[in-house]
Amino acid sequence: MRFGKLGIAVFSAGALFFGAPTAATALTSYNGNDYSYDSQSRERMTACDQESDSTPVKGEYYNVNDGTKRDVKDSDGNNGVCASEGNGAGKVLKHKTCEYRSLWPDACGNWQSY
Repeated sequence: MRFGKLGIAVFSAGALFFGAPTAATALTSYNGNDYSYDSQSRERMTACDQESDSTPVKGEYYNVNDGTKRDVKDSDGNNGVCASEGNGAGKVLKHKTCEYRSLWPDACGNWQSY
């Protein structure tokens, strides 16, 4: 009986340690010091402008359900507050961080995909 309890304890500890860590993981995309990431099991996007350069930042993303391109913008500079929004249309499929430039093409980091 004693070994049975020990076996259950070892199995339970292993299940806790090796359990599904993917729910807590998030992918982060960088462009310079600016970044964006997904959270809440890929149902929320956040964009963070970390440079005081008068150039807003956006996190562009696609969701799994309908493939629509969306973005979340942080346009207040490096003030320590990021912009985020929930993705009510489904889980984030891929995203990247871009500096939003008015008369020039956006400067973007690499796509981060699941």
